[in-house]
Amino acid sequence: MEKEKKEPRYIRGKYTQAQKEATKRYLAKAYDEIKIRVPKGEKAFLQDFAARHNSSLNGLFTEAVYKLIGEVEYQEAINKENEQ
Repeated sequence: MEKEKKEPRYIRGKYTQAQKEATKRYLAKAYDEIKIRVPKGEKAFLQDFAARHNSSLNGLFTEAVYKLIGEVEYQEAINKENEQ
């Protein structure tokens, strides 16, 4: 008895149209997008910085934002204690 062959996800190293659409649906369902604009030339600097620190641009920005949020919340907590 012969096994049914499944359609390949990739054809010659490229996504099939069905895989592109499935990926697009998943990303839309699972993630929110935030676009960041930087002056010309700074993108390469940021990509290099992220690569030197074993990160992606997305990881770099996400980590920086959450670190800033933590610092602000910490400072707000200290200010609240000093008011009491």
